[in-house]
Amino acid sequence: MNQYPFTIKLLVQRRPHMRDDNLEMVMHMGTRVLRQIFDEMRVDPTVEHLAMYFPERWMNIVEERSLWDRLAKYCPNLKSVEIMTQSVYIIQCTRAENILIVASDDEITRKKAEGGLTQESTEGRLWYKNVHGFDFSKLTVM
Repeated sequence: MNQYPFTIKLLVQRRPHMRDDNLEMVMHMGTRVLRQIFDEMRVDPTVEHLAMYFPERWMNIVEERSLWDRLAKYCPNLKSVEIMTQSVYIIQCTRAENILIVASDDEITRKKAEGGLTQESTEGRLWYKNVHGFDFSKLTVM
């Protein structure tokens, strides 16, 4: 794996609730940059910081594996990237020192009660509350 000219912070959530209504807005963060580096293939020197939540929703497997190299090529002034993900492909392409596994209180409590991480099952909830901290239910739109 290459050393990149920007810092990488990859926050890994093992079992996120991908249908959480609070994710709808934040999941769009960074999609402009994804279009730029994968569709337009255009160099953009204005991109200095990038934050994305579960960008795997917008990428195929090969794009996920190419993310860091594409960012280095098409965002020459990029200084930092912070991504929340569950993608094994993005994780595999990231240095261990740039990865932090995060857990919500819900995950910690349920793991203790269940004696570990529940594997596949036909019953029960298989996700944990998200750690992103956004609660848009309290917003008033005028």
